[in-house]
Amino acid sequence: MAEILNVLVNKVSKNESVQSIGKTGSLNINLSEENDVDIFIFCTETPDIETRKDLYKDIDGMIIIKMHDFESRQWGTIDILDFNKLEICLMYFSIKSAEEEINDILKGNRIKKEENYFYPVGRCSTLKNINILYDKNSFLNDLKNQLSKYPKELHDKLVEYHTAKLNDIEDIERAITLQDVLFYHFAFDISLDHFLQLLFAVNYTFFPSRKRNIILIDQMQYKPLNCINRILEIVELGGVKNTLAKSYKKWKELCNELINLWI
Repeated sequence: MAEILNVLVNKVSKNESVQSIGKTGSLNINLSEENDVDIFIFCTETPDIETRKDLYKDIDGMIIIKMHDFESRQWGTIDILDFNKLEICLMYFSIKSAEEEINDILKGNRIKKEENYFYPVGRCSTLKNINILYDKNSFLNDLKNQLSKYPKELHDKLVEYHTAKLNDIEDIERAITLQDVLFYHFAFDISLDHFLQLLFAVNYTFFPSRKRNIILIDQMQYKPLNCINRILEIVELGGVKNTLAKSYKKWKELCNELINLWI
């Protein structure tokens, strides 16, 4: 699989507009653990759809599933390829739009979760940890260096916003009063989302998404005592009508401990 990835990167990089190519996740592709690969491609100008088709042709076993001729704000211009049932997602971005996006996020201008559970700071996490496959003029290397420092301005805005949201408990309390497990689950998940984003901000760490949070939290320096086990217990208690109040009591205690870490 590494060989076909090298072939693909070599062909795409031949286009003069392509400046940098990076892969998320591990450089090693383990088909038993993943069935898709995400590739970020940064260009002076995104090649048109016919040009991109030419880049992919003559690669044995490569099938084009879908191609787009427009650039979305979050995911660029997307092409989806298939190689032996491995889905390869190529996301093309203009360097100008990528730089504007990252600078906007780092200034704290996009601190809220956006549509389809897109976390803007998650883009910073992705690019900070991306594996560089091609970097003609050091765009990705320079970007990774920029992202190696977590801006205090971003930290302060995230902490203020998510602390305020954690203190907004009206729906959770209504769910307790109604003894409504599903409503409690809905309200608690919103609160948990703010808790996690606050926890990452307190640790000056870009919040990636809701995936693999347990592994990352285990590595954090600043967190409530026994944080993960307490969250899991709260989730379990929140699934039973008779223990909703107990779940909520423990949740308030955990949230207060997190807030007190930075006050």
